[in-house]
Amino acid sequence: MEIGFKLGANVPSGVFALHAVIAVVFLGLAGLNGANGETVGLAIYLAMAGMISIVGVVAGRIVSRR
Repeated sequence: MEIGFKLGANVPSGVFALHAVIAVVFLGLAGLNGANGETVGLAIYLAMAGMISIVGVVAGRIVSRR
């Protein structure tokens, strides 16, 4: 999958990694909500994790162009 920049020891990768870590936290929260049977919380946290991941890719691509 081409995400618009090369992964490695560079600033775009750092931006993406930061967003990925935050997305993993929200995935963990979604897992807790799912385990407790709270489907609304599960859906909200999954959506937030997905949007944060997408923002990480977009921000990494913007940073790599500058």
